[in-house]
Amino acid sequence: MESTISVTKPLLSIQDQIQKLQDNGITFDLISIKEASDYLRYNNYFFKLTAFRKNYVKNKTGKNIGKYDKLDFAYLKDLAIIDMELRYLLIHISLDVEHFTKLYLLNLAEDHQEDGYQIISDYFDSLNDEQRSRILKEMERSEYSIYSGDIYHRYNRSLPIWVFLELVSFGRLVDFYRYCGNRFNDDKMIKQYYLLKTCKDLRNATAHSSCLINDLNLGSSKHQTSFLVTRELGKIESVSKITRDKKMSNARLQQIVTLLYMHKQLVTSEGVRNKAKDKINGFITRMNKNKNYYLSNALIRTSFEFLEKVIDMWF
Repeated sequence: MESTISVTKPLLSIQDQIQKLQDNGITFDLISIKEASDYLRYNNYFFKLTAFRKNYVKNKTGKNIGKYDKLDFAYLKDLAIIDMELRYLLIHISLDVEHFTKLYLLNLAEDHQEDGYQIISDYFDSLNDEQRSRILKEMERSEYSIYSGDIYHRYNRSLPIWVFLELVSFGRLVDFYRYCGNRFNDDKMIKQYYLLKTCKDLRNATAHSSCLINDLNLGSSKHQTSFLVTRELGKIESVSKITRDKKMSNARLQQIVTLLYMHKQLVTSEGVRNKAKDKINGFITRMNKNKNYYLSNALIRTSFEFLEKVIDMWF
């Protein structure tokens, strides 16, 4: 059987990767070529590391035209580490949001005197055949799980809300949140549903170890920031409306801030809040460790400053 894979770029050796970086104007003033080679061999890989170059511009004139301006390998390394720390932080924040979304829904069912079974039956009835089939297949995956197989077998014929919430994915949980918002005529829940969809997208990106801050350029957001988030950001006196609008036009910053907002809204445990605050403060310390690297890069510097101001106010 003939292969249909078309190779357009060669697999570069570490030496070739270093040469390609140099050809593109990336310097090795703060870190030696030997150290950079070791880093690419033992710590990170070329494709991921160079993704952060998008935050830098290329020279448009002069002898270095077409090459990156003021970009040292050390900057890429530092951004990659900050990005890793941010992923670890946000997956923790995402898990908090998921947990307290479930808690909110359970409390909501109790407040409306639900028996726990009818609401799930009604939710399934609200789905079309394709949607219902998809969610059943999704839950069937729990059958052989060492973590959830026992509750699946115990309750699969008659499913209460507290079991349903343990078996479904975050995406399905978010859709059920939408359903409950409509069921109880809760306008705030319906608005938060869209914010939770954003949280889900970011959670998935962090879980797949995708780069988060490799493109901080303005105008990448596909939709306007929710009024709920914008209103809360408007309370931060140190962030002007112009800065807020610019930074929230970046899809990545928009998602990160939205997740932080939902954590602030949903988490009711003081202990969990304090734990998140400790982790966030640790991240801020690492983010600012080499802040002098970015003094001449307004895009990165102002994005970091914006995040820090939001965090200082909300946490």
